[in-house]
Amino acid sequence: MFDLRMHKTLAFLISFALLASACGSSQESAIATSVAQTVQAGESLTEIANLPTNTPASPAIATTLTPASAPSAAATLVSAPSDPNCVKATLVSENPPDGVLLKPGEYFWKTWTLHNSGTCTWTSAYKLVYWSGELMGGLTSYQLPVEVAPNEQKDVSIYLQAPASDGTFTGYWQIQTPWESNFGVGPSDEPFYVQVVVSSATKVKYDIANVTYELVRTPPTGCPTNVRYEVFATVTTNGPVQLHYFWNQSDGNESAVKSKDLTEAGSITLSREWMIGKGDSPNPRWMQFIVTEPTYHEFEKVEILNNCP
Repeated sequence: MFDLRMHKTLAFLISFALLASACGSSQESAIATSVAQTVQAGESLTEIANLPTNTPASPAIATTLTPASAPSAAATLVSAPSDPNCVKATLVSENPPDGVLLKPGEYFWKTWTLHNSGTCTWTSAYKLVYWSGELMGGLTSYQLPVEVAPNEQKDVSIYLQAPASDGTFTGYWQIQTPWESNFGVGPSDEPFYVQVVVSSATKVKYDIANVTYELVRTPPTGCPTNVRYEVFATVTTNGPVQLHYFWNQSDGNESAVKSKDLTEAGSITLSREWMIGKGDSPNPRWMQFIVTEPTYHEFEKVEILNNCP
């Protein structure tokens, strides 16, 4: 029934757009905007979840979230719970990554994976709200389409448009409670954001946006015969690249050059391990991730301490 109503509404709007085309480009633009907003308001989370997260072919595609309606009188009567841990959130991941390279005016999805680390369920009375920076063609608020219980995580996606001029642009967002209190992510309730780099260059050279490390010791504690240290390098790119890389080590045992193809902006995690035996030298060791293509980068060294000499 919902799909039938949706199709009828779209058919009416598109027919009206064709009839009004003789009235000028300004009316056409307004009608196109109306069609896009109507689709935005109607799609479900299940349908949107099956759509690709890369740049869509048409601007008239719905966002995951429903545009928020004007607050009712009853909504203003909701009081905040006494539990100080009621509303908390953690940013798990995002796609595309910050620093993604886009053309001026290019449409794209932005998806944040958020974890409800508080004690209260996020209902449809909660909203994603614009906080500051560049709005990038989005709405100022969206109602959450599904409940997110404590300790659950959900993807929150909105459909945006890159600014028309070259530069780096950032838009900040938060979640708003039914009692109109905003919160962000992490222990400091920081706003989460979308950041894009807009370039009108005819030939765009995509590159590494950043590399982050994680060092894992197995076992976490104790001094067995051998301790394995594994360094994980998460490489984030601002577009499709063919990545060539190798690992360097303080003992001169560097790896061979390897390659990975990334078809779009995103992240990939690569790793290398070092086994240290009990009684080995206590001198500090290090591993370093080095990229040779698309651009040569030597990233910082990860220090490995032998605490079982």
